Amino acid sequence: MMNVLVLGGGPAGMAAAIAAARGGAAVTLLERNDRIGKKLLLTGNGKCNFTNLDLRTERYDCDAPALIEEVLEQFPPEAVMRFLEELGIPPLTRHGTWIYPHAEQAAAVLNALRTELEQLGVKIVTDARILGIRQNQKGGFAVKTEKAEFRADRVVAALGGAALPRTGSDGSGAELVARLGLKLQPLRPALCPLRSAERENTFFRASQGVRVPAALSLWVDGKKVAEENGELQLTKEGFSGISVFQLSLPAGRALQHKQRAELMLNFLPDLKADLTFFAKRSVQPFATTLEAYGNGLVPKNLWLALLRRAGLSAGMSPTSLRKTELAAIAEQLTAARFPIQGLAAYDKAQVSAGGISLRELNPNTLGAKRMTGLYFAGEILNVTGPCGGYNLHWCFASGLLAGQSAANDEVLR
Repeated sequence: MMNVLVLGGGPAGMAAAIAAARGGAAVTLLERNDRIGKKLLLTGNGKCNFTNLDLRTERYDCDAPALIEEVLEQFPPEAVMRFLEELGIPPLTRHGTWIYPHAEQAAAVLNALRTELEQLGVKIVTDARILGIRQNQKGGFAVKTEKAEFRADRVVAALGGAALPRTGSDGSGAELVARLGLKLQPLRPALCPLRSAERENTFFRASQGVRVPAALSLWVDGKKVAEENGELQLTKEGFSGISVFQLSLPAGRALQHKQRAELMLNFLPDLKADLTFFAKRSVQPFATTLEAYGNGLVPKNLWLALLRRAGLSAGMSPTSLRKTELAAIAEQLTAARFPIQGLAAYDKAQVSAGGISLRELNPNTLGAKRMTGLYFAGEILNVTGPCGGYNLHWCFASGLLAGQSAANDEVLR
């Protein structure tokens, strides 16, 4: 019987352990926390959006799209849905294509996975912080933890990324594996808030806490590269909200490459707000001052902050505005540009980008090309998708593939 050691008790590790055990292997799962699935409970705000019917390879940030395509062909959304449904988790569709557990509880998914692991006889060792991985000369692996050393024929590394370090995901797993000689793409926060330049601090102090619908576009070195629509939240140092999280992937990549990144905001996406619109508004009876002019367009504190950014006084009469001043108002409300200085810290990121290069792996098995018997799954790999179930789908799909490969990869027998 093949002995398989799974490193990491997140969704990818649990899926890998289940797949390996179903394949006939004797499986031991090592988890650094006092219980498995700690990070899974936080996914989708606790509702666990685990896949998306509109899953597209091109939306993943990675270094080998062909490998993503191969994995998704083997494990499309329907396969992951079927995997969980067999464990008693029927799917529920939200937002057209986003798939959740019917109970909309991540705890339900975790309970189902734990039950399956128990029924399959998977040995779970918690409080097992991994210190090193060694491939033995005669075959197999030795994995050293703070308390013991474990030996196995094959290893699945599902050690996570660097986001939400309080859950045990602190980037150390990827660095540990990289010591084996595998190429590691630099880690960075992803699906996270964006920080603007310090010179904009006055604006953010005045408008922090505001939530408004907005159309957002990301510009890199003067070219628009992505756009999103949705609720925008202004914070004391920049921007947050799902639409911002979606743009944080290309923004982070641009910053990593030392490119200039800017966010352009339209605070009136549902209005035909051209210069004629603003000119007509300036002569309406209610527009006694510029403060009154903006009433009803956006929240008051945001409007006053935008006025200051345009260099205008709230007490000015709209009828006295010059064309350049009216254009400045239009720009601030519909095309305000803010430089992006950085990404939020890992403790505010949903996932991390970067990780072990996909070019190191066999796309059919997720096994390391240069280290026979070592497989990978989940966030430890250089694969990051947008919000909407992409990342949890990758964890389950890659975990299932890596686990079944570790148990049954005939090339290694």
